[in-house]
Amino acid sequence: MVQLRSRLGQQAAPRQMQRLATGLTPAQQQSIKLLGLTNLELADLLAEAMAENPLLEPAADLPEPALARLKQPQKPRPRLPAARPLPPALNRLFAGAARNRGGDGGQGGTGAAVPDTAAAGLSLQEHLMGQLGADLADAEDRSIGQALIEAVDEGGYLTLAPAEIAGRLGLSAERVERVLKRLQDFDPPGVFARSLAECLALQLADQGRLDPPMQRLLERLDLLAEGKREALRRHCGVDRDELDAMIAALRRLDPRPGLAFEQAAVQTVTPDLTIASDGQGGWEVELNGDSLPRLAINEGYAPTGAATGEAHAFLKAQRIAAQWLLRALDRRADTLRRVAGVIVKRQAGFLEGGAAALKPLSRREIARSLDLHESTVSRAIAGKYAATPRGVLALAAFFGGRLNLPAGQAGEPGEEAGMAPAAARARLRQIIEQEARGHALSDEAIARRLGEEGIGLSRRTVAKYREMLRIPPSHRRRRQESL
Repeated sequence: MVQLRSRLGQQAAPRQMQRLATGLTPAQQQSIKLLGLTNLELADLLAEAMAENPLLEPAADLPEPALARLKQPQKPRPRLPAARPLPPALNRLFAGAARNRGGDGGQGGTGAAVPDTAAAGLSLQEHLMGQLGADLADAEDRSIGQALIEAVDEGGYLTLAPAEIAGRLGLSAERVERVLKRLQDFDPPGVFARSLAECLALQLADQGRLDPPMQRLLERLDLLAEGKREALRRHCGVDRDELDAMIAALRRLDPRPGLAFEQAAVQTVTPDLTIASDGQGGWEVELNGDSLPRLAINEGYAPTGAATGEAHAFLKAQRIAAQWLLRALDRRADTLRRVAGVIVKRQAGFLEGGAAALKPLSRREIARSLDLHESTVSRAIAGKYAATPRGVLALAAFFGGRLNLPAGQAGEPGEEAGMAPAAARARLRQIIEQEARGHALSDEAIARRLGEEGIGLSRRTVAKYREMLRIPPSHRRRRQESL
């Protein structure tokens, strides 16, 4: 009998007491376990099942890529290029960043906190790809963005010059530079830098602290490394106390922000689903056949009258186990399609117009519409990706919180009323990008503008969203224009 207990937590024989305790049959419990796996993880599990159950074999019509994953062990995932070393004289300056990433066993440090996404096991590449699909609307810009992400080392630095990437893609270097500037706004701050000075500058700009004296300090990190503080003080045009404060600010930065992420899980994201236009104004959802593993029962091993009693019992038990596994796979596929179908129906505007059209959506809303438990919906979307017209997106990207609508407005029947915060942030970014030169809008003015459009945000919330987008306040934007 197939031993799936270690991976699925289920035995292959029915257990009446377990069914009474949980209200679920063993096949249903098995399908819930399978639901939380990605297609690639499922392929690994099914390869083990085939090795242990002679009645299981790949489905006859299985595409070659999926068949190869079932028959061949998974190769080690390629690693990103190693992070570039720091100048030896600056190692002590940034020792706090390494400690805060866990380099000293988690005993403190002054560096930035490890991102939640890193703690959750995402690789740097996966984290950046998740932001790419939601931030860049143009398909060509997304292809440039993907090439830039693939050229990042494990520390978060760009390993290829934009001109080299432009040559490979047959595009202008200026176009790649423009996309690079957008990607340098991604989380974590400091990624896509081409030098240590640029990495630190991106983080300081994110904090609103990249003023002219700090820029001059970054120009002469060599003086800092050599301990020539008096020469550095004169170059920056500050007194000793101010220089000490500036150096203290540098100590709180992370010179290699990508190291906070899981380094061993670097891989190209393989979509579990495909979302495409049906040509009639709607959308179709299909499971990705190239990565979806499917099995069948080999009838050549069916028990016969000539088999001994022991062999007959063995094959019968294996057949029952195989049938339960196949039913669990069918249930998993059906649940994934249903959940993705509701997501697509709700977020069609997002697929067409980007983050500005994102609607509030919760797992609870999907669970109610499909008569499922909320935890089932959570398992269905966990770690799953979809190939869409806007690039490969995590299903989690379609979800978000909810902003209350102003009085007098209401949502569509059956839908959560309000506006998705991501949509409000996208509109806020548009307003700032459309500012007249020399007339940067204050947070209060932006809040009034949004209010006129029916997006009721307080000045404080506008400031919070602006900081999340790593956009400096109005007085700093005016200063940057003057510089």
